[in-house]
Amino acid sequence: MMPFFLRASLLLSLFATSPLSTSNAADRVWLSPSHSEASGWYPKAIQTIVGEVTRFDKEGLTIRQIGDEKESSFAADRVIWIAPNEVSEKQSIAIGLFEEKKFDEALRALLESLSERPPIWRQQWLSMLAAQAAWRNGQTAIALELVSQLDRRSLPPLVVAFLPLAWNSSRVEPSAVADAEKRLNDPSPAVRLVAASWLLTTQKRSEANAILKTLTADSERPDLAKLAEALRWRTAAPPEIEKLADQWQEKLDEMPMVLQVGPTITLIEKFETAGLDREAKRLRASLELTPIHVHPEIAR
Repeated sequence: MMPFFLRASLLLSLFATSPLSTSNAADRVWLSPSHSEASGWYPKAIQTIVGEVTRFDKEGLTIRQIGDEKESSFAADRVIWIAPNEVSEKQSIAIGLFEEKKFDEALRALLESLSERPPIWRQQWLSMLAAQAAWRNGQTAIALELVSQLDRRSLPPLVVAFLPLAWNSSRVEPSAVADAEKRLNDPSPAVRLVAASWLLTTQKRSEANAILKTLTADSERPDLAKLAEALRWRTAAPPEIEKLADQWQEKLDEMPMVLQVGPTITLIEKFETAGLDREAKRLRASLELTPIHVHPEIAR
């Protein structure tokens, strides 16, 4: 069966409106169909709603839709993206620098944009994007500290999805290894998750894998648990991959769509390693078709 992620992405690519065309009069929110709605080959299209977002955290999203005096509520893990009513010039410049891969400049600009006090969820996302910029610019200690500060508040899945996690086997710089080793036992589960992901291709692989195994059992942080389990797929040896491929695909399909990008990248690499080219190609197509905001891990 076609993966849930790909089926929904195909439908959204046909029916969704680009965030760039969003009216300045209201917030625009993209919601994934629930799994009960997405059974079979023809799931419902991803839902786009417009109005004023009054709350968004790990517990859910509340929005007063245009033409409706009552507020509507949705599960947080269905929120794929929010195009805010207004984006300041500072935020636009900072995000543009990140997308241009000018990570040093982007880091400073993103942190400066927080002084404008956008909504809390937006502050969290901008801060996580700053953590991504710091990681990609080799300022890994700053990246881990930003994650630590963010993890002191409840984070919606949309923000968790942007954690600076290593989803493939690219070489990790020695400075990142040193910084990650220092924080493998950090009080913050999110910091431990990030640090362990950076160490999976180093001599600390066994210790990192043990940390991830512990995190997969964290019932209080189900989003982190799902990502930790997916990161452990990176440790499978080639003979195991074909045997586990269907199971991994099922696990991926069960994840909230907003969390699927990183795990999908891991599976593409593992499937290609095992010669499962058709499966890898199908997953790569799902990433290319995924609309809304581009995740940092997807090269454009």
